[in-house]
Amino acid sequence: METSVAVQQLANGLHDSGRERPWVVVSSPFGTAVPEIGIDQLSSQIGDVARVFLIETGELTRQLGDLLPAQFQVYGSAGRSYPVGDTFAELSRSRLRFTHGDAQHATDQLVTDALAHAHQAGLFALAPASVITVDGTVKGFMLGGSRALVELDGGGMATIWQELTFPPVPLDWTLEPGQRIQGALDAPTHRLNVESKPPTAAQISARFPHGSITLALVQKVSAQRAVLALHPHLAFTITRADISANPLDKVDALLSEGDVVAARVIHLPSGALHLCLSDVDDDEAVLPSLCAVRNGPPWLKENRPLLPLVEENDDAAAVVELVGTPSLAHASTVGAAAGADSAATPGHVAVATAGPTADRLHPRPTPAPGPGRVRAAARPSTMGAIPFRVSPMPPPAPHSALQSTQLSLAEAKARIVRLETQLVEAGATDSDLAKLREQARSAQMQLRDALVELATLRHTVAELRDDQRTQRRMLRESRRTAPTPAAVSEYESRRAAWEEPSGWVRHEILLAWVDRVPESDRAEWPLPHSYVLGDRFAESLTGLDDGQLAKAFKASVDVLTGRVKTLKGRHLHALRQGAGPADPHLLRWDGARCMRVSIEQNTPAARRMHFWQLPDGGIELGRIVTHDDMEA
Repeated sequence: METSVAVQQLANGLHDSGRERPWVVVSSPFGTAVPEIGIDQLSSQIGDVARVFLIETGELTRQLGDLLPAQFQVYGSAGRSYPVGDTFAELSRSRLRFTHGDAQHATDQLVTDALAHAHQAGLFALAPASVITVDGTVKGFMLGGSRALVELDGGGMATIWQELTFPPVPLDWTLEPGQRIQGALDAPTHRLNVESKPPTAAQISARFPHGSITLALVQKVSAQRAVLALHPHLAFTITRADISANPLDKVDALLSEGDVVAARVIHLPSGALHLCLSDVDDDEAVLPSLCAVRNGPPWLKENRPLLPLVEENDDAAAVVELVGTPSLAHASTVGAAAGADSAATPGHVAVATAGPTADRLHPRPTPAPGPGRVRAAARPSTMGAIPFRVSPMPPPAPHSALQSTQLSLAEAKARIVRLETQLVEAGATDSDLAKLREQARSAQMQLRDALVELATLRHTVAELRDDQRTQRRMLRESRRTAPTPAAVSEYESRRAAWEEPSGWVRHEILLAWVDRVPESDRAEWPLPHSYVLGDRFAESLTGLDDGQLAKAFKASVDVLTGRVKTLKGRHLHALRQGAGPADPHLLRWDGARCMRVSIEQNTPAARRMHFWQLPDGGIELGRIVTHDDMEA
């Protein structure tokens, strides 16, 4: 297709929200209709789940750019995959892939993008006749972890693709070498689909008892809400009150996208599930997270956030490519010979079809595919490959400016060639051409300086975002024990209101019980009407800061309600008469047994609580001690 009508039809299709499959548009280099990106490879590998178009850079790409939203153009030997649905909602979903001298890499990137878009559109849920169920063993990972190699029981090998499982979750989060696996194998492509349905609420309830702690991934954050996932396809929305009791706190000041956090699983009376972070103590045991794939490892680990890497700066490298090649001297020679024809004759748009396999819903694998997630190959530009962590902050402003500059440079280059051709035909002198070349060289120098500055800014942003993530984590953890600014001296002020310290202690334990035990659970974990405070208990609280007091009263609630027996992090055990494991338990004259529980973990002089289990089943709170204090 070589007309403006074809371009209009292409634009209409890209704007169509009812489009059922992704469309991939590939442009040729300026001055030729032959693309650098592998059109045949795209057709064979994604032609059954995507439509592939070829457009010549020049007048037609400018027409297409005018019909699309800003920054969604295709030009200058690059390609772009357009997803279905709200195609232009987010630029990061539809990246412009330049060749930069590596056409195979750009082709692989487009294959990965189109497959991910097809997966999101649900095209792989329709299994063709070529799909069979097989068993195998995971042997390892390749291509930067974006592919997993599987040895099939019946012989042969298969691959699992990251973009067809739980993107952007890395494969080595859900799979491990030696893992036995079962999935749907597409025989022609040797691609194995192991994605399973997310667990139901009933399965989650059985896996995580009420009040238990497990890990969750922060998927989205805003000022008042966050979305946490217990499974890649099972998420829960929480609010600020679930994270911090301080009404002045903002959720996005405490959490970052990609954080892995410990969360308490709450079973609501309605049967629904909820997550809470505000009352999770460091002492409590954390249950392993779910397995995203059967027989696989827990998909989340503490201190392992999901930090996608920003891919190499396609925009910056494209600017260098546009201003650096070909030389204007060469361009003027070409223009004098053939520029008039190329300027007068419009380019064309060609549709690459999938041939006889167009009805299959699994594209063929890449013979030598590039990394599906991140590729940071060094390039001889001032930018190179600069990966950095992503947090919920807007991208630097120069990014959009560079994309606008790219289009302007492409248009300027075409105009320069046409003008040089006209000057030659009009008998212009060499000095006129030299002025044009000098202007181009000056623009090139300015742009390269801007790219160096942009590289420095990107490094700075990366460091700041990394620091910000650490600070958010520290602030979030401090909220678990530190009182809010408005309640810095609450314990002290309430203590002053009681003449007897024992009255104050009982009052604080009651408040801690109300705060720690949800109303729906108070019948199951009631606070006993009578319990004994040892003579030294109130005195042992002296000198504790507010955070330590909060922990001590929480531990008291767990002991008095009996809930301590269900909390592994409390490390409930009897105190012995000696240091040996065979020494007898420490008993008092009245037959009471001395028990010991943890209040703090992994801190200097970590606090412990001693209490007496009375012969009649009652509890007497003994005292708060340090880790090395074994006296009853």
